[in-house]
Amino acid sequence: MFLILLALWLVFAGSVSVSNLLLGAVVSGLITLLCTRFMGYDPRRFYGSARKLPALLRYIAYLLREIVRENFDVLRFIYRRGQPQSMLVRFKSELKSEPLRVLVANSITLTPGTYTVRLEGDEFAVHALDEYFQIDIEHSAFAGMARKVEEA
Repeated sequence: MFLILLALWLVFAGSVSVSNLLLGAVVSGLITLLCTRFMGYDPRRFYGSARKLPALLRYIAYLLREIVRENFDVLRFIYRRGQPQSMLVRFKSELKSEPLRVLVANSITLTPGTYTVRLEGDEFAVHALDEYFQIDIEHSAFAGMARKVEEA
């Protein structure tokens, strides 16, 4: 937590100097100390999450690629087909964890042409801009997102 806070301090400071580094270290140390003492933050719990960082970065890269690809698909759709025939698609997920299902639902919403309307248990309700996006979400995008989320 200390290193993350210090990195954020340096990003928001706008420049790296000795004074910014020292002041950031003091403030980050105080915040970490207060969180440890009064909010029940346990630094040992973070180390398990730090090991998952490479998988999380791979998922973020995958999601950014999907967002860019879907942006071009939406542009192609607008210029070639014209009038959308939106639809609501329902499908089930095999993900066991609720936070992972929420992450997939939010990832679907971030990709253009689709957004998650409802998530109840393991069932997703997704609004698709057109049939092409419905097929894409059911077969490739959702399966890829669920697989990448399980890896992370």
